[in-house]
Order: sequence, then C-alpha cells, then structure tokens
Amino acid sequence: MLPLSLLNAAQNKPMLVELKNGETFNGHLVNCDNFMNITLREVYQTSAEGDRFWKLKECYIRGSTIKYLRVPDTLLDAVKEEQNRAREAGRSARGSHVSGTGARGRGAPPRGRGMVRGAGPMRGRGRGRGM
Repeated sequence: MLPLSLLNAAQNKPMLVELKNGETFNGHLVNCDNFMNITLREVYQTSAEGDRFWKLKECYIRGSTIKYLRVPDTLLDAVKEEQNRAREAGRSARGSHVSGTGARGRGAPPRGRGMVRGAGPMRGRGRGRGM
C-alpha cells in the first residue's frame, strides 16, 4: 500500500501525527501533497515531554518533519479492499483481447531472423561475416 494513496483516502478522517522532535498532533486531515506536507483542522498539539497541550483551529506540518502517522484501522481495511478490487479489474482487462497470432507468450519460439533453418540460433555473428 502506498502512503500517499492512504493519505488521500484519509481526508476528513481523524489521525495522529508524531514529529521527529517528539511533538504530537491529533486532528482531522484537510489536505496533503506529494511531499507528505499535511494540513490538519481541530488540532490538539502535545509537547514532546507530554506536559503541555494546545488546541489549534488549523495547522500545517511539513512532511520531512513527520516520524509517523496513525490512521483508523477501518480506513486501512477500506483502502486495502479498494486496491484489491482495482488490481482484479486490471487483471481481467489485460488478458481480454484476442489476436490472430496464436500463442506468443513466454514459451513461444522466436520469430524472424533469430533462427536459421537447421543451424540453431545465431550467436554473436553479424551479417556478412561468413564462417
């Protein structure tokens, strides 16, 4: 599971963010970008020592300062199921076309000039070099 796909699915959901310096933020995810910078609303910030608390209306957290994120388990399950459904849909769509060339999978013999009749595959000899 990719972290950014999980974050995109977590919009408007509660989450806990711990920074590398030990501070924690509990709030609802408003937005995130490709650098994992996030915006939270209705935030409770806790100091690294755990002795001070602040209530913030909204805050912005730079992605490079984040140690970890914690999201609800139900969200993890929902994203996993969605990815499995997308993967199955991709598998069924890829093999659905029919071509008239016959079996051309991994085990099929090569075509064209790769094989000379009765001589086996050409190994390292270019055109016009003779024996």
